[in-house]
Amino acid sequence: MVVRWLVLASVVFAFSVAGGAPPAAAQDKITLKVAIFTPEPASSSKWFKIKKEELAKATGGKLDLELFFGASMGPLNRHFELARTGVADMAWFQEGATPGRFPLTELLQSPFLYPPGALGSITAAKVAGDLLPELKKEHADVDLLWVVNNRPSGIYDANKPIKSVADMQGRRYRTPTPADVQIIKGISAVPVGIPATEMAEGLQKGTIVGVVTDPFGIFTFRIGNLVKYYADTVRTSITFGLALNKDSRAKLPEDMRKLVDGLGGGKEGLSFARLAWEDYPVFLDYMKQSNITANQMDAASEKKMRDVADAYVKAHVAELEKKGLPARAFYDKAKALSAKYAKEGL
Repeated sequence: MVVRWLVLASVVFAFSVAGGAPPAAAQDKITLKVAIFTPEPASSSKWFKIKKEELAKATGGKLDLELFFGASMGPLNRHFELARTGVADMAWFQEGATPGRFPLTELLQSPFLYPPGALGSITAAKVAGDLLPELKKEHADVDLLWVVNNRPSGIYDANKPIKSVADMQGRRYRTPTPADVQIIKGISAVPVGIPATEMAEGLQKGTIVGVVTDPFGIFTFRIGNLVKYYADTVRTSITFGLALNKDSRAKLPEDMRKLVDGLGGGKEGLSFARLAWEDYPVFLDYMKQSNITANQMDAASEKKMRDVADAYVKAHVAELEKKGLPARAFYDKAKALSAKYAKEGL
């Protein structure tokens, strides 16, 4: 439990001399440590900063969210564990960083499941909000507050235009999800599993020649000067969750527990997605200055990408069904919800 009770010494002394105890309102301040793997300037920081201010205001400064940005509490693939074990009280984590641990949730990362751009992340947040009761079952070690997806990913290359599948063959691309790995393999390119926090280093050293990510991955990790070309294909969408340690929640006073519980649910997930992944001036200016050329792949290559993606989804769903998981029903429900919410627009 990382809740710190800060006793006001002067108040304690005064009341102890008088033979009494300090009033509860003046006695305690509670700090919840929040592990966040993205750097503070990232758009994903907005929601956390807003909630920090709202909770402080609602409690008269007695409840504080201490925000640890830039994976300062541990590497990306440990963030769920930080919350599960109580090293952090809360953690923003990425399901794809621990492949296979959340198999049904990972289906929400499937290729071409959501529309492109900001609409993709908004649609995905609504889908995950509807499916949250089912997602909570896979995250039973923590209190799962919400799940969101970034914008659907494309392929960025450091120095070669991407106009066909042949242009990517044999080239080494950073791949963040199991789906990305299989699709990149399926077109005879080479998947490389490194976290987003190491994309810049990989591009600078030449261990990779490109990345599978969304535009906010380029912006957040400031790699716009390291890639030159982009193809809107693959369209996998990475899932992220916000986990609350069960003991941390249980030890909160009832009024504060209700406030922290209020950070969860589909509505808050949608709020996070809007703040993090909708267009805004600083992001648009950065992407414009990066001067990345968008390529249109030929029709045959687009069909090839879709065929490889469909084959992956079919095989993956079948594999999960063999393990006794309701993968087909879950995926079909997510797909139907996506089609429904995509029509609503932004």
